[in-house]
Amino acid sequence: MSIISSFSYLSCCYLYLLGVSALFHLCISNQNHDGVLCMDGERRALLELKHGLVDETDRLASWVGDKSDCCRWEGIACNNSTGHVHHIHLPALNGNCRKDYRNDKEYREAIKQRLRGSLSSSLLHLKQLRHLDLSCNDFGKIQVPEFIASLGNLRVRLVTGKFS
Repeated sequence: MSIISSFSYLSCCYLYLLGVSALFHLCISNQNHDGVLCMDGERRALLELKHGLVDETDRLASWVGDKSDCCRWEGIACNNSTGHVHHIHLPALNGNCRKDYRNDKEYREAIKQRLRGSLSSSLLHLKQLRHLDLSCNDFGKIQVPEFIASLGNLRVRLVTGKFS
């Protein structure tokens, strides 16, 4: 085998490997849309959280499916590299906790916009959760669940609203 043919053979192999690598990268990036899909266990934890909530205005309508990407759900943000949920932002009334209403109809509409129900301990499966905002919702003056303190990475604790 001459030097020229062996160089040509190596060039072809290199170009082939480069092409396969580029196709592999393209397939992965198309599948993951700008990042990693959310983690299965974290998706299940969020669905369990939703199951315990009363959502009259269907704010959590995007929270469906065992195979959907929870990082694209309303109020959820994930780390783009790891896919871990790091932010839950579900304040009622756009975070404006008004107490004065002009009439009964306005008051009833505001009440509908508030999440109610119970907070699931499934939140403990969100190991990378850093921010939890459930402000202005109405959890019926329940005690803030003790497990919230176990969320070690939680930096901002905004679980205000009607807790006792």
